[in-house]
Amino acid sequence: MKPQTQILMIALAIVFAIGLALTVALISLAAMERRAEVPRESTAEPLFSAPPASLYVPSISDPEPTPTQAPTAPAESGVGLAFESIGNGDCRLIGIGTCRDAFVVIPERSPKGERVAEIAPRALMGCATVTAVQIPSTVRRIGELALANCPNLIYVSVSEGNPSYRDEEGVLYSADGKTLLLYPPMRAGSTLYIPFSVTEIADMAFYQCAYLSSIRYAGTPEDWECINVGSKNYSLIAAAKSFSAGAGK
Repeated sequence: MKPQTQILMIALAIVFAIGLALTVALISLAAMERRAEVPRESTAEPLFSAPPASLYVPSISDPEPTPTQAPTAPAESGVGLAFESIGNGDCRLIGIGTCRDAFVVIPERSPKGERVAEIAPRALMGCATVTAVQIPSTVRRIGELALANCPNLIYVSVSEGNPSYRDEEGVLYSADGKTLLLYPPMRAGSTLYIPFSVTEIADMAFYQCAYLSSIRYAGTPEDWECINVGSKNYSLIAAAKSFSAGAGK
């Protein structure tokens, strides 16, 4: 074979080898680009995940106010209360004595048979065991601070026929409605309606009232300023006031 022919064949072999290498390289590059276009499945945990459909998520809202209802008196109550004779067959309640009832029903007559006509000043003041008090129709006078600062008191009720006192949904008033004597510290509900008839609020009538936040008064702001408010009525002072001019007059 001639030298020229050998050189030509070697050159063609080299060109073929280079072409083959380029073809393989181009095919490999195309395959790599296709793999790059397909996103890999992420194994990382998501930052936020939705709760399962069965999970109950309660809504945040204020509950509807529950009307204050008179508690039911126990079959027997008031045993152990302390009384003091005041003459003419009458007596007065002077203290809690050995009574540990939560609902204290003051009897119409003492164990000695005397009519319970009075509740002495400070008679049950500060009694933490008392949650409700029933005042009989025989009581004609309740002394100053007789039921004050009973931290767990929820309700005060007055028996029908009492000529001196009455209650309105657990709040104690004079019978004529002019004096508000006591708002129980643990009474349910955040709002109290005060009628226009009220002209006086007793000392400590609103003392450490846990739930009271607002007062609705059946009168004008000027009428409110004319009410004689006793001392240590901090919860009353702190409560928001709203007025309905002329209502109840």
